[in-house]
Amino acid sequence: MVSDILVRCGNITPSELQTKDWRKAQEWYNGGKSNECELHQRHLIETITQKPCLKTSTRINVRTGGLEDVKYPMKLPNGFDYTEDFDGRQDDIYYNLKIICDKGGAQTRSLREVYHFVEAQIKLDDKSKFFVNILDGDCCSGSMKHFQYLLEQYGHPSNIFIGDMAQFRVWHQLRMV
Repeated sequence: MVSDILVRCGNITPSELQTKDWRKAQEWYNGGKSNECELHQRHLIETITQKPCLKTSTRINVRTGGLEDVKYPMKLPNGFDYTEDFDGRQDDIYYNLKIICDKGGAQTRSLREVYHFVEAQIKLDDKSKFFVNILDGDCCSGSMKHFQYLLEQYGHPSNIFIGDMAQFRVWHQLRMV
């Protein structure tokens, strides 16, 4: 069964090998001026799971600890109470997708936001949902120790996945057994 997924997905490059130059060389990459990285990751998820991964406006309200469908939170007075939106959804699984390559201040700030987003997922009142955080790119790979630390602080919640696309493929397969 795992070999079937490998055939369907092709060769998924591990995140530690996904450099800025690697990303630029991908046929799906369009200069980073649109959401092509997210679209590529969503396509891989759909290939791995054989289910549509729908775009969503669902966010976590960090003040109330609940999931809410809010498309434009900054139009609201409490706009900063909301996390970024999830990039996709399949039934009870919510996806957060990132490809962050190279190192620098902007990349560190992006990952810090992801860290706080994951912590909000962990603290969410509803434990029946699964949260999949696919963090591709060499910058994400180099920062994985911070996310492992976060999971350790909360006893490794079973409804939270953090890893790259190659690890997600394995996690999904094991979940289906």
